[in-house]
Amino acid sequence: MKKAIILGMMILSFLLVGCTKEESNNNTNPISNTMEHKHCTRGGERENLTTELYYDIYYTGERLNRLISHEAVTSEDSSLLDTYENAYKGIATNYSGLDHYETNITRNGNTVSFEMNIDYDKIDIPALIRIEGEEDNIFENGIPKVQKWLDLAEKFGTKCELVTD
Repeated sequence: MKKAIILGMMILSFLLVGCTKEESNNNTNPISNTMEHKHCTRGGERENLTTELYYDIYYTGERLNRLISHEAVTSEDSSLLDTYENAYKGIATNYSGLDHYETNITRNGNTVSFEMNIDYDKIDIPALIRIEGEEDNIFENGIPKVQKWLDLAEKFGTKCELVTD
């Protein structure tokens, strides 16, 4: 059951999320200048639906330190927006109470947005793995691996570029 929920969330997330550079960081743990940064994008259009998807990943060496994602779904079909909004709420509920896993869902007009900010340096990794399952995740011996995240993202057509500024 957990696997199905997590896989569904990951698929929904990758179907909806891409990357642009964040100018601000609302998490209490600042992004270090020593971290490398990749900006990842994925977009798509379907009938009656446009998505804006982006991820920013911050990492040191092989360790993924932070993931900031933004998904925006735009449609004139309010029932379609209801479906996405409810799915996002379901995802957020699974992580409710887990410190350093922040979510924000907003609906404005014909757009539903879902943001996630995950601080892997501070989050309770065993608790996160209990939620997401031990198989097919980004962890190796309890350490979030940037390459595992990139490999998973690539399966869904996500493209990443190193940010150098």
